Amino acid sequence: MAQSKATTFRFDASPDALLGVLIDPDFQVAREKVQGSVGAVVTDVRRSDTEYVYQVKTTDYAKTLTGIDRSKTETALCTYEWDLSRMRCVWSWQGPHGKKARTWGNLRISPAGGGATLELDFNIDVKVPLVGRKIEQLVLREVEPGWVRYEAVIREWLAR
Repeated sequence: MAQSKATTFRFDASPDALLGVLIDPDFQVAREKVQGSVGAVVTDVRRSDTEYVYQVKTTDYAKTLTGIDRSKTETALCTYEWDLSRMRCVWSWQGPHGKKARTWGNLRISPAGGGATLELDFNIDVKVPLVGRKIEQLVLREVEPGWVRYEAVIREWLAR
């Protein structure tokens, strides 16, 4: 059974400005770097006035149950599907463990008193007998520190 976390950030920027940052390919690379990725490449899949779909391929040091193994790297692919008119995004992550680990979430931008809010949720489902729940808990422990770094890089980009 999947486990989830959610949070909301408030920014002193318009929803359009916040959306502009979040869909900027250079921001995607900067965001991945602050999260510890060794490299990131953004590829557009589809774009129109109402929709933007892109993928971010990352290279990271290998993660094990005991920590990070800097002697190996792994690649992952995250697909973001933005409904630009509603300022909503659904994302899904595919990592080196294939269908055994499923990670996905949502981003929602809303106006808020002259600024904007960003609501996020993160979901993980690891289908490995006996240790799946433990792996989910280990990953979820990293979500909140990751959100702190994510919020900081958004604020930095909004200040530009």
